[in-house]
Amino acid sequence: MSERRAYDLQTHTDASPCSRTPPDRVARAAVDAGLDGIAVTDHDTTENVAAVRAAAPPGLEVIAGVEVTTTQGHLLALGVEHPPPKTDPQTVIEDVHDQGGVAVLSHPFDRLRQYYDRDLSAIARRVDAVEVCNSRCVRKRYNDRARSFAAKHGLAATGGSDAHFPMEVGRARTVCTGDPLAAIRAGETTAAGRARYLSGHVATKLHQLLR
Repeated sequence: MSERRAYDLQTHTDASPCSRTPPDRVARAAVDAGLDGIAVTDHDTTENVAAVRAAAPPGLEVIAGVEVTTTQGHLLALGVEHPPPKTDPQTVIEDVHDQGGVAVLSHPFDRLRQYYDRDLSAIARRVDAVEVCNSRCVRKRYNDRARSFAAKHGLAATGGSDAHFPMEVGRARTVCTGDPLAAIRAGETTAAGRARYLSGHVATKLHQLLR
């Protein structure tokens, strides 16, 4: 039987305006958290993916990703080479698939951030997965609704810390066997971790004010 592996599928580096973590610290934090891999998902850029890979020790898988700003909520593009366009969700999903990647709705119903509220059935028919455990969702019902949405539409479930600082990496994770993107496509992932992390939002706001 294949070994279960843990991935944090949403992390940010200082290529994102809301983060101050350099690439080497992201890699080190992932190792400290006992993860098998991470996805680097900066906002609308893949700028620091190569730097995180260069800093990662053997055994730590680094997945190229982007957190795309759509006309509704955010969307994680995993396994892509280039940032998809900042446009409507279905066009973004199509671009991700054209690149051979996996599309995941990011904290889709967190009403304290950008969220999805239109064309949900149509989006569900095209997206690959739903982030059902995001550690920065300060209200439990936001993750609960995402989990119910994924179950209703038969979509894979993922977890991501949405880390902006090193101590956040690994607070939420995706567990699977084998390649994580293949596991998402097969609907064979589970999500685990902690949420309701209000202090992370406070730290981010302070960082943005001082940047």
